[in-house]
Formats: sequence, structure tokens, C-alpha cells
Amino acid sequence: MDTKFSLFNQINSLCYWLLVSSDYRTSVKLDAENDTYSVCIKHCGVELYSNIIKGFSKRNATFLEHELDGMVAGLLHLKENVEHRSA
Repeated sequence: MDTKFSLFNQINSLCYWLLVSSDYRTSVKLDAENDTYSVCIKHCGVELYSNIIKGFSKRNATFLEHELDGMVAGLLHLKENVEHRSA
């Protein structure tokens, strides 16, 4: 379970970094009613990144870790692009 919390923290930290360090707009939602977890990144009104995990609470733990890991990888890629553009 610690790995999942670590991945959630990374996702939240990366989204926060993008929000304060660039002109990207971020949205992270855990929707208990619809049992979804989603991340969306927009730039100038255009969606650059979006990922939704449906059936979040029912996911196999290992599979969920892989999906969260994929979100982290996508957000790290955006962060690298922002840092490269700023340099």
C-alpha cells in the first residue's frame, strides 16, 4: 500500500509543480460516487494530458500500481518539456 501512496504523492506534487511553475492548468480528482481517479493537464485551453482510472476501488493492486506509475511517467515527461523550454 505504501507504493500506491507514494505514487499518489508524486502525481499530486507533479501537478502542483506544473500549476505553479508553468502556464499549464492541472486537475486531479478522486470521485467516490463514480469510483474514478483522474488527472487532466491543459495548456491554453487545449488538453495535453488526460488519464482516468475507472473502477478505481475494484482494481487489482498490482495493476493499479502500474496505471499510477504510467501517470507519473506522463507527468514527468510534461515536466521535462517545461524545464527544457525554460532553459
